[in-house]
Amino acid sequence: MLAQSIRKSFNLIDLRFQIILGCSIGFFVGASFRLISPLLLFGILIAVVFFYASIKRSELALLGILIATSSIVFEEKLPLLSNGGISLHIPDLLLLSQLALIVFRWLMDPEFKIVHTPLDRPLLIFYGMTLLATLIAIFQSSADAEEARRMIRVMSYYLTFFIVTNLVRERRQLNLLLNGLFILATIVAAAMVAQFLLGDTIHLLPGRVESLSTQQDIFNDITRILPPGWSIVLVSFVAIFCILVLEKFKPQGWLKFLQFGLLGIALLFTFLRSYWAALIIVFFLLGYFLRGYGRRRLIRWGLVVIFSAAMILLAAFSDPDSRAARLVGASIDRLSTLVRNETFQGQDSSLSWRMIENRYAFSTIASHPLIGLGMGARYRPWDSRLDPGATSSAYDFRKHIHNGHLWILLDTGLFGYLALIWLSVAFLLRGFRYWRSIANDRMRGVVLGFTLVYLAVLIAAVANSTFVQLRWTPVIGIIMGINEVILRKFRME
Repeated sequence: MLAQSIRKSFNLIDLRFQIILGCSIGFFVGASFRLISPLLLFGILIAVVFFYASIKRSELALLGILIATSSIVFEEKLPLLSNGGISLHIPDLLLLSQLALIVFRWLMDPEFKIVHTPLDRPLLIFYGMTLLATLIAIFQSSADAEEARRMIRVMSYYLTFFIVTNLVRERRQLNLLLNGLFILATIVAAAMVAQFLLGDTIHLLPGRVESLSTQQDIFNDITRILPPGWSIVLVSFVAIFCILVLEKFKPQGWLKFLQFGLLGIALLFTFLRSYWAALIIVFFLLGYFLRGYGRRRLIRWGLVVIFSAAMILLAAFSDPDSRAARLVGASIDRLSTLVRNETFQGQDSSLSWRMIENRYAFSTIASHPLIGLGMGARYRPWDSRLDPGATSSAYDFRKHIHNGHLWILLDTGLFGYLALIWLSVAFLLRGFRYWRSIANDRMRGVVLGFTLVYLAVLIAAVANSTFVQLRWTPVIGIIMGINEVILRKFRME
């Protein structure tokens, strides 16, 4: 009854209304030329057009969120909408508008039904526990309200999952979202290669651009690059390889292989040992899950990768003093630290930092086991080993821990962490159980790839705060939503 009455009251879009609306927009544009610069007005018009298009095609809004949060865009340079001390970024507006669109269409369109999936409940419980723990912390003054608001903003991007499952319903929408994700990842990877060639003196990209340091060794001519978009590079790297293995070979498959190679080179520049190790594990698992013809195709593409890598290594070591040779040597040195005894005996500053953080975290979790401290709360005192300089530095590391699992335990308690594990296990089980039942080869590769890459994320989060990073929360929500859309649509077909 409520939805029907609302539909009747909003049934105003007739010819007269459209004429009045068009005249009003024309008058507004004409008057604006006298008040603001044409360039600014042009930017506003582009934003309005994109916003309207994103309302019609929600996959564009999702891609817009990824461009703003998980690409090569300097988010702090984007315009803000501020009012009453609260600022909204462009991706925030896209997220809120799409969530509101779900509610609006449910109320206005009698044929629109909310899509339910097995992941809804654990995701909502996880997000709800995050809000509850944070509100309690703010009420008790144990967490700064502004810092808590910023962290809740980051965690809210997990809700992109519901935008995908409820508003991406057609095959063309799904294809556009996937193609846009892969193209965006390719652009990020190409920019990372360009940044590596330029070195760390000129910063083309946001995020960390610095000389590589491994234990006591510093490689001044090797640049470590960690832009926000490396998250989608990793996701696309695994998914595209799974598509190559599962899809029947086509001439354009070589272009896809070159794309895969570019993404792999970009991941090499991150020098993230934990993710390299996790990728090795998931690629071995890929061999386990494949059977028959799929495993033979995996072996063939694996041989192509090995041959290509061997040719690149031969070319690099033909000149041992070249930058390419030093890059290979630095990569091998970086990866080998995972099996060195001294790495775990206090000689690796990065690992030692994490071990100290973990000891503080276990102590705090024991004293706040169920609800946690709330997002943005400090979990440890000042420590000269972890907090060089004054405590009034730009970033307070007493709120930061590299272990993503412990971060969730600290801030949301056992209830929140169990909800995250429930969500993760449900997603992984559905992906590994049902990917074979998908008729479309490309979509089968996407489901298997996204499932494997999330497993890599889950493993690597032991050493990375992945679950609370803005570069990751929308990506996780979107890939989980895409898998559910594929399982619902292509298994039914």
